Amino acid sequence: MDEERRQNIAYQYLCRLEEAKRWMETCLSEELPPPTELEETLRNGVVLAKLGHCFAPTVVPLKKIYDREQMRYKAAGLHFRHTDNINYWRDAMSHVGLPSIFHPETTDIYDKKNMPRVVYCIHALSLYLFKLGLAPQIQDLYGKVDFTEEEITNMKRELEKYGLQLPAFSRIGGILANELSVDEAAGDGAQGGSGAGQQPGQDLGSAPKCQI
Repeated sequence: MDEERRQNIAYQYLCRLEEAKRWMETCLSEELPPPTELEETLRNGVVLAKLGHCFAPTVVPLKKIYDREQMRYKAAGLHFRHTDNINYWRDAMSHVGLPSIFHPETTDIYDKKNMPRVVYCIHALSLYLFKLGLAPQIQDLYGKVDFTEEEITNMKRELEKYGLQLPAFSRIGGILANELSVDEAAGDGAQGGSGAGQQPGQDLGSAPKCQI
């Protein structure tokens, strides 16, 4: 892959980070660090757990979130209990029916093994919640935000460390629609006319919209 293409991919990913950042800020009514620092910020799971509380408060009550004010994290860094926060977020996504194909592993976040997958999941979650009427639509900022050459070069190096191909963010809508249609067909078969079985997104009528 030539240098110009690698730089462009790094710019694209920074745009996806900025989009995720602004969407989460709107949901949480809370300011988050710049996109160049967002990956590190997500590792302790506090922001993700708060996001889970936003759309599934019964699954992630605020009192369950470990180190909610991040005082322990700021003083001593990551603690194993921070993984609880990540798992609460994953539980919240399962609760509302986001297809598991989008879910990252806990180690992808906590150990920073695959942060692009995490950002990809946030984008998928935003579209899913928007379709359910539980959150605003995420913005498309490609070509609308600027980053310094240093920021783009640093991100290029970070992506090279992962040694992974950047997820196809543009395909999220199609994959989501396909997964939900498959789940719905499987659900219909499981019900067998008995009315049993939960559909993706079912029982969300009482869930509050994100405070945007």
